[in-house]
Parts: sequence; C-alpha cells; structure tokens
Amino acid sequence: MRVVFLGTSDFAASILEHLAKEFLDDIVAIITKPDKPVGRGQKLQPPPVKTIAEALFPKIPVLQPERVSSPQAVEALTSLSPDIFIVVAFGEILKPEVLAIPKVGAFNIHASLLPAYRGAAPIQRALMDGCSHTGITIFRLNPKMDSGDIVWQKECVIGENETFGGLSERLLEISKKGVVDLLHTANKLTFSTQSTKGVTKAPKLLPEDLVLDQSWELQKIHNHIRALSPKPGAYFSVAHQGVKKRLKVVQAHIDRTLSGGALGWFITDDGALALGNSRGALIVDTLQLEGRKAMSSKDFLKGVSLEDLRFF
Repeated sequence: MRVVFLGTSDFAASILEHLAKEFLDDIVAIITKPDKPVGRGQKLQPPPVKTIAEALFPKIPVLQPERVSSPQAVEALTSLSPDIFIVVAFGEILKPEVLAIPKVGAFNIHASLLPAYRGAAPIQRALMDGCSHTGITIFRLNPKMDSGDIVWQKECVIGENETFGGLSERLLEISKKGVVDLLHTANKLTFSTQSTKGVTKAPKLLPEDLVLDQSWELQKIHNHIRALSPKPGAYFSVAHQGVKKRLKVVQAHIDRTLSGGALGWFITDDGALALGNSRGALIVDTLQLEGRKAMSSKDFLKGVSLEDLRFF
C-alpha cells in the first residue's frame, strides 16, 4: 500500500507519529504547509508534521507546496503513484484533480459524528452547544466539505466538565485506532452514505467567539469556557485599576446547591470567585488576568478584591 500523508497541525503530527510504528515502509511522501515566520524575529518555523516527518521518516520526501492543487504539486503527487491519501488537519480543501490521484481514494479524519458539525471547529462547537456525545469519523473526501461517504466512525461520551484540551486528547487516541483500521482494510472497504438529516455546521472560531457575557445563562457560559480551554481561552472584559483588560477563565464548574443564593458576582465561603443566579453559581476555579500568570481564583482574590473589578 503506497500511502501519502497530508497534514499540518499538532493533531496531525501525533497521527503521523503513530503510523510510524506500523506503516513506516508504506508511506511514500508527506505533504504539509510551508514554514511560517513566528515571533518578533519572524524566524521561520516548520509545521509540527514536518518536524515529526524529518525525525521519523528521514528517507521520505516532505513536500511543502503553497497550494497542493498547483500544477507542479499535482504532477509531483501523480508521479508517486499513491494508493491512498490520509488527510488530517491539512489546512486546504483538496480539489477534484487532487482527489482523483490516489487509486483507493483520499480519506479524512474528522472530529465529529458526521453529518453533525461539518467544518473547521467541530470539537469547540460541540462543547459550546453542550453536547453529551461526539466522536471521530473517517470518510472519503469529495469536493463538498465533510460530506463524503463514511468508512469508519466511533462515538465517545463528553464529560460534564471536560474541556477542549482533554476531549481533543481522547479523540486523538480514537483517531489513531481508526486510521490503523483503515489502512489494514484499505483493499476491502465498505462505505455508508452520510444522512441528509442532522447536518450541522462548525465554522472556524472568530474573535467574538472568545468573549463571555455575564448575562448569559450559566450553562452557556460554562460550555463556552470548556470549549476554549486551555487555548485560545474565553474571557470576560473587566476594568482593573481603571484599565480595561481581559479576564480569561481557564477552568470552572457549576454548583447547583447554591441555587437561590447571591445574584451577580460574589466570593464563595471558601474564597473562590463566582457568578450566581437563581439557579446556582458558576465557580471560577482557574483564571488569568491579562498581563499576569494563570492561577486559582482563590489565590487571585488574595491580591485583588472583587471591588477592584468592574465587569462589562
């Protein structure tokens, strides 16, 4: 089996690292995005997939075209005579002329139970919506986004306080099993057409998605915090010492036993920052005021009084 791997992110790099254990001799090329300038010095930094590729696949070509659909890239891919493309968080929609190259097809790993949450941010959007279940879908790519025939799917339960970081790690482990199963059965795959019912979108995150509103229902605030933790982080806008800053909430939980208690912002009996309403309270476990390190809200309130903060 001649495999070409296309990926860019840390998630993709972890999948590639896993494949090295069993399919080292099957991968004939690795495609990733070009190095990018980073930081004040604008020093070129390779994408995570390139770093893993050079460490574990030193004899395999690593190609970094600006666009994989360019004539030069299509010619290079065709010359490899690939049987299958494995595409993981690559960062570019593959055009029909690229999808037509591999004999068996091009397959994508998507972090949702398709047809739910088609798009760039399926994990975050599922958490924002308070879903109790999600999963991994491996499907054959076609020109329409995330709509191809399904070849492998696995469901998992989402924990009540689970964050994007923790859920991503669990979905990564499911993905590793799925891609290995796919390659072991690539010559005898069975497909199921995606349902036209239950289609939802998972658009990429925008700056406004990071902003929390204290007037929201507590569960909505909690879900937003979970969806964006640890990065990029959801935040309240506050005034501290007359300066408007971001107060990022890294970790929180809801305590329904405080129902009917204090309304608005208050400090719990054990010294934590909380936002209460008639249905309970959102307890802020870990926070980070702009310009400071992350810390527990209890430690934070040892140096900053609640009166020092004005929430917008």
